[in-house]
Amino acid sequence: MSRKDELTYIMLKKEEQLYDLAKELRNNYNINQDISKYLTDYQKAELLYILENHQSVLKLIKLLIARNKALGKNNQRIGRQRSDAEKALKDEREKNETLNREVSQLKYELQELQSQMKISLTSFQELLLSDILGRSEIIQFIQELINAVQERKPD
Repeated sequence: MSRKDELTYIMLKKEEQLYDLAKELRNNYNINQDISKYLTDYQKAELLYILENHQSVLKLIKLLIARNKALGKNNQRIGRQRSDAEKALKDEREKNETLNREVSQLKYELQELQSQMKISLTSFQELLLSDILGRSEIIQFIQELINAVQERKPD
Protein backbone atom coordinates (compact mmCIF):
# COMPACT_ATOMS: atom_id res chain seq x y z
CA MET A 1 0.00 0.00 0.00
CA SER A 2 1.39 3.40 -0.94
CA ARG A 3 1.80 6.16 1.58
CA LYS A 4 -1.05 8.15 0.04
CA ASP A 5 -3.28 5.09 0.18
CA GLU A 6 -2.40 4.55 3.83
CA LEU A 7 -3.20 8.14 4.66
CA THR A 8 -6.49 7.93 2.82
CA TYR A 9 -7.29 4.71 4.67
CA ILE A 10 -6.42 6.36 8.02
CA MET A 11 -8.61 9.34 7.16
CA LEU A 12 -11.56 7.15 6.15
CA LYS A 13 -11.16 4.90 9.15
CA LYS A 14 -10.96 7.82 11.50
CA GLU A 15 -13.91 9.63 9.94
CA GLU A 16 -16.08 6.53 10.37
CA GLN A 17 -15.26 6.45 14.06
CA LEU A 18 -15.53 10.25 14.42
CA TYR A 19 -11.92 10.03 15.32
CA ASP A 20 -10.14 13.06 16.70
CA LEU A 21 -6.70 13.19 15.11
CA ALA A 22 -5.63 16.09 17.33
CA LYS A 23 -6.50 14.00 20.38
CA GLU A 24 -4.39 11.11 19.11
CA LEU A 25 -1.47 13.45 18.45
CA ARG A 26 -1.79 14.79 21.98
CA ASN A 27 -2.26 11.42 23.70
CA ASN A 28 0.34 9.44 21.77
CA TYR A 29 2.95 12.08 20.97
CA ASN A 30 2.30 14.97 23.40
CA ILE A 31 1.62 17.37 20.53
CA ASN A 32 -0.50 20.11 22.03
CA GLN A 33 -3.88 20.77 20.42
CA ASP A 34 -2.99 24.47 20.31
CA ILE A 35 -0.39 23.47 17.73
CA SER A 36 -2.31 20.77 15.85
CA LYS A 37 -5.38 22.99 15.42
CA TYR A 38 -3.51 24.80 12.64
CA LEU A 39 -3.21 21.56 10.65
CA THR A 40 -5.87 20.16 8.36
CA ASP A 41 -7.16 16.67 9.09
CA TYR A 42 -5.14 15.40 6.14
CA GLN A 43 -1.97 17.01 7.56
CA LYS A 44 -2.72 15.52 10.98
CA ALA A 45 -3.15 12.06 9.44
CA GLU A 46 0.06 12.52 7.48
CA LEU A 47 1.88 13.56 10.64
CA LEU A 48 0.56 10.50 12.47
CA TYR A 49 1.77 8.28 9.64
CA ILE A 50 5.23 9.88 9.69
CA LEU A 51 5.52 9.59 13.46
CA GLU A 52 4.44 5.94 13.42
CA ASN A 53 6.83 5.01 10.62
CA HIS A 54 9.91 7.24 11.06
CA GLN A 55 11.69 6.96 14.40
CA SER A 56 14.12 9.80 13.65
CA VAL A 57 11.22 12.22 13.06
CA LEU A 58 9.53 10.94 16.22
CA LYS A 59 12.71 11.52 18.20
CA LEU A 60 13.04 15.03 16.77
CA ILE A 61 9.42 15.83 17.65
CA LYS A 62 9.94 14.53 21.19
CA LEU A 63 13.05 16.70 21.56
CA LEU A 64 11.18 19.74 20.24
CA ILE A 65 8.29 19.06 22.61
CA ALA A 66 10.67 18.74 25.57
CA ARG A 67 12.43 21.95 24.57
CA ASN A 68 9.09 23.70 24.14
CA LYS A 69 8.02 22.61 27.65
CA ALA A 70 11.31 23.87 29.08
CA LEU A 71 10.88 27.18 27.30
CA GLY A 72 7.30 27.37 28.57
CA LYS A 73 8.47 26.87 32.16
CA ASN A 74 11.20 29.44 31.62
CA ASN A 75 8.65 31.89 30.24
CA GLN A 76 6.44 31.29 33.29
CA ARG A 77 9.37 31.93 35.62
CA ILE A 78 10.33 35.08 33.74
CA GLY A 79 6.68 36.17 33.76
CA ARG A 80 6.53 35.77 37.54
CA GLN A 81 9.80 37.66 37.93
CA ARG A 82 8.51 40.42 35.70
CA SER A 83 5.27 40.60 37.65
CA ASP A 84 7.22 40.73 40.91
CA ALA A 85 9.50 43.43 39.50
CA GLU A 86 6.53 45.48 38.29
CA LYS A 87 4.91 45.21 41.73
CA ALA A 88 8.19 46.20 43.41
CA LEU A 89 8.53 49.14 41.01
CA LYS A 90 4.97 50.24 41.78
CA ASP A 91 5.67 49.98 45.52
CA GLU A 92 8.88 51.98 45.14
CA ARG A 93 7.08 54.65 43.11
CA GLU A 94 4.43 54.92 45.82
CA LYS A 95 7.14 55.23 48.47
CA ASN A 96 8.89 57.85 46.33
CA GLU A 97 5.65 59.84 45.97
CA THR A 98 5.08 59.62 49.72
CA LEU A 99 8.63 60.78 50.42
CA ASN A 100 8.28 63.63 47.92
CA ARG A 101 5.08 64.78 49.65
CA GLU A 102 6.81 64.56 53.03
CA VAL A 103 9.82 66.52 51.74
CA SER A 104 7.48 69.18 50.32
CA GLN A 105 5.67 69.38 53.65
CA LEU A 106 8.97 69.63 55.54
CA LYS A 107 10.17 72.39 53.19
CA TYR A 108 6.96 74.30 53.80
CA GLU A 109 7.29 73.83 57.57
CA LEU A 110 10.93 74.93 57.41
CA GLN A 111 9.95 78.10 55.54
CA GLU A 112 7.28 78.79 58.15
CA LEU A 113 9.80 78.25 60.96
CA GLN A 114 12.32 80.50 59.22
CA SER A 115 9.69 83.19 58.86
CA GLN A 116 8.69 82.89 62.52
CA MET A 117 12.36 82.93 63.56
CA LYS A 118 12.98 86.06 61.47
CA ILE A 119 10.01 87.78 63.13
CA SER A 120 11.20 86.69 66.59
CA LEU A 121 14.79 87.79 65.91
CA THR A 122 13.64 91.14 64.54
CA SER A 123 11.44 91.64 67.59
CA PHE A 124 14.30 90.63 69.91
CA GLN A 125 16.68 92.97 68.09
CA GLU A 126 14.25 95.86 68.51
CA LEU A 127 13.91 95.00 72.19
CA LEU A 128 17.69 94.90 72.62
CA LEU A 129 18.12 98.18 70.79
CA SER A 130 15.54 99.88 72.96
CA ASP A 131 17.18 98.37 76.04
CA ILE A 132 20.60 99.54 74.87
CA LEU A 133 19.26 103.01 74.12
CA GLY A 134 17.61 103.08 77.52
CA ARG A 135 20.88 102.04 79.13
CA SER A 136 22.84 104.59 77.18
CA GLU A 137 20.49 107.28 78.49
CA ILE A 138 21.12 105.98 82.01
CA ILE A 139 24.86 105.88 81.34
CA GLN A 140 24.71 109.42 79.98
CA PHE A 141 22.73 110.58 83.05
CA ILE A 142 25.26 108.89 85.37
CA GLN A 143 28.10 110.49 83.42
CA GLU A 144 26.46 113.89 83.83
CA LEU A 145 26.09 113.26 87.56
CA ILE A 146 29.73 112.25 87.80
CA ASN A 147 30.72 115.38 85.92
CA ALA A 148 28.50 117.54 88.12
CA VAL A 149 29.94 115.97 91.26
CA GLN A 150 33.45 116.51 90.01
CA GLU A 151 32.73 120.13 89.22
CA ARG A 152 31.51 120.74 92.74
CA LYS A 153 34.38 119.01 94.34
CA PRO A 154 36.41 121.40 96.42
CA ASP A 155 39.91 121.30 95.47
